[in-house]
Amino acid sequence: MRKSDREYDSIKQLLALSRQPLHESEDKSEGEDAIAITNDARFGQQVLTNQISAFKKSVSGGAKFASENSEDAESNPLVFYPKSGNLIFSGSIPNMSDLKFQFSLNDVTNAPYIFVDGLALTDDVLNTLKKLNGYYKNWKEEWESSTDLLDKLKKEED
Repeated sequence: MRKSDREYDSIKQLLALSRQPLHESEDKSEGEDAIAITNDARFGQQVLTNQISAFKKSVSGGAKFASENSEDAESNPLVFYPKSGNLIFSGSIPNMSDLKFQFSLNDVTNAPYIFVDGLALTDDVLNTLKKLNGYYKNWKEEWESSTDLLDKLKKEED
């Protein structure tokens, strides 16, 4: 392996570590318990299904989301952190080089995160990325304006 290949691989590994989705890199030592928001009636009427359906309708019908997992809250597509008040929504779009996306309600960038290797920026891809960004803005605004569920979950944890 040439030196430039090794350097490239090293940089790629560092970037991969820095791009870990936010809820995977949360500081577990703070003891913040994650709450998976699912279709359970305590969260409302099919909250998770509605989130996923709206995303698929607006951004990409082929989007994939993790299945509900009662054993590991953080592996779910919609996760709330009551102490920080942060909500994370994540999934993937397989037909875009398995692009993974993550929305964070409290992120200072006010933009979605994407994680992908080797994606050609075709007009279709750029159009989908614009839809993803627009959907994120609407998603964030919707959750910020309807805080009843999140406030309720915060109080339950206190």
